[in-house]
Amino acid sequence: MSSNISAIRSAATEGKQERKIKASMPLSEQIATLEHLIHNSPTNSRVIEFSPKLAEHVLENLSGKNRKRKPTKIKEYVNSLQSGAWGLTGDTIKFGDDFKLKDGQNRLSASVRSNKPLLTHVVFGIDSQLFDRMDIGKNRSGADVFTITGVSYANHVAAAVRWLLIFTSKDPGNRGAQFTNEELLKAYQDGIDADRLEQSIQAALAVRKTMGHPVGPLAALHYVFAKRDQHKADAFFDEWATGRAKGARAPSRYLQRMLAAKLAAANNRIHENVRNALIIKAWNAYVEGHSATKAGMEHAVSDPMPKIKG
Repeated sequence: MSSNISAIRSAATEGKQERKIKASMPLSEQIATLEHLIHNSPTNSRVIEFSPKLAEHVLENLSGKNRKRKPTKIKEYVNSLQSGAWGLTGDTIKFGDDFKLKDGQNRLSASVRSNKPLLTHVVFGIDSQLFDRMDIGKNRSGADVFTITGVSYANHVAAAVRWLLIFTSKDPGNRGAQFTNEELLKAYQDGIDADRLEQSIQAALAVRKTMGHPVGPLAALHYVFAKRDQHKADAFFDEWATGRAKGARAPSRYLQRMLAAKLAAANNRIHENVRNALIIKAWNAYVEGHSATKAGMEHAVSDPMPKIKG
């Protein structure tokens, strides 16, 4: 039976020369062979030995949109290559049908940094649209996926979308809610105004610059406020960021005093639900034209999240 299998394999490959890449080949030949494989995607993986120079060529010319490189991972790979512990596993470096690198930049970076060849399986012709939408591996964060799809402020967008899903859910106080990368990306692409969210992120960044609060929930709240009244949402956040509000009980000024007091009393920490609730309560007073009051601005962790008015 084994002879029959050998005969079938021999017949299938007769007259066909599998293109291989070895680090010992001239660099121009390595690049030309890789380019051929990228533009004429084989149906199965290829084992390729990337020379440091070929790895550098890929990173500089074929990288496209990728998540940020991870220094810790690169160092780990460098140590493995330098010690000789690197082995051929089932892990693959991937190129898309747009002819760009889709996965493997940390491994290729390690080859460049260690000046050691990298032997690995490589897969070609990955559907770039499908790849962007996948919940790609446990190590890839929502921010990584947004970066790959070319979204500006990817870290802040991923965080803001997560908080928007929480604030618009049946339990807006469920700060521990988890969503897959695909759910975050789908929510962003299908139901969120990207331009408006970017404006909300800018408003949140202005507050963080002077007040130090996290951008994700602030941007999400600004976005929700702006859907009710864009002008008032912008004015409220501007007053909060600049401290230009008139009167000691102006909602944005009172809000900042309350947050500062709570931070000072708890070693510069504040429960997310408390901070979010106080922002909502200050907004509700602002949008209704009321001054803030001590009683109106109290909130305990166990209290339900206030409804957003406007």
